[in-house]
Amino acid sequence: MFKDIHLSIDNNKVNFGYAIDKDKIIIKTIDELQIGNILKIFYDENIYNIKLNKNTKFTDGKNGEIFINLDIKELSFSLTPKKNYFVKTIYKYINKLINKDTLINEINVFINSKTGKKYINDLNHLLETIENRDMNIEDLITNNEDEYERIFNLVTHNQTYIEIAQNMSDLELMLLITSYIFVPSIPKIDQDYFNDLVNVAKDYDNALENIWRLGINFDGKGYNFDLLDDFFVNSKNIWYLGEYINGIQQINQKKIVNKILRTKDKEFIKQVLEDELILYNLDKEYKIILESNI
Repeated sequence: MFKDIHLSIDNNKVNFGYAIDKDKIIIKTIDELQIGNILKIFYDENIYNIKLNKNTKFTDGKNGEIFINLDIKELSFSLTPKKNYFVKTIYKYINKLINKDTLINEINVFINSKTGKKYINDLNHLLETIENRDMNIEDLITNNEDEYERIFNLVTHNQTYIEIAQNMSDLELMLLITSYIFVPSIPKIDQDYFNDLVNVAKDYDNALENIWRLGINFDGKGYNFDLLDDFFVNSKNIWYLGEYINGIQQINQKKIVNKILRTKDKEFIKQVLEDELILYNLDKEYKIILESNI
């Protein structure tokens, strides 16, 4: 539960516990904190609203990042689930990132939140069917349907899930997909919608990481990646360009190299040729072409 929030000091993990207090999730640090340190809170802004205590000194980082200037040895704050919390819970189950028990627990958290109360009747019925409350022992014994498939069909045909998922914005859907480097089951969208997700990612924090994750998730599924090719070449970020060339199977190396050459940036070309990951993955003929243009 609550793996969508991370606490750290100097990249060292800070452990925390949680409690459900009416319609809020209360997060409280377990490890003793050192006064004067900076505690980083990273949370999925797509599924939570966060509320700090009024006396907590903090600065905002990128979206989903908060830096706490510690003047106390323990810290607590609250999270309130948004609508997308429920969609992400279903997304995790579909992709086998959580099991039935965690699915039930997370749905209960959503039902008890301010946002979830609107859907309480529908979701209570969903829980009953997931837990087989309306089935006797004989029914359970004779039911040969795979349990994952049974619950998959229940959650993906649930009215609340359909309603919230269909009304997600491009930004919200992009953040849902890029919350994981890769999952096997992603939304079925057309090329125009895919381009919209790439474009919204360009204008949001962590653009390089998020667009790379879009590429990983949609790789080999029939989408045109011209926007991604242009983005990673034009970014001139050697590390991400290398990860893109290395990680995306449908990459057309000829197209990528031609785009690199069109920058007419000899220093950039030199950096490309000095990167071990790019050199390892690039065909020999394209190395020669790049070398001839320095």
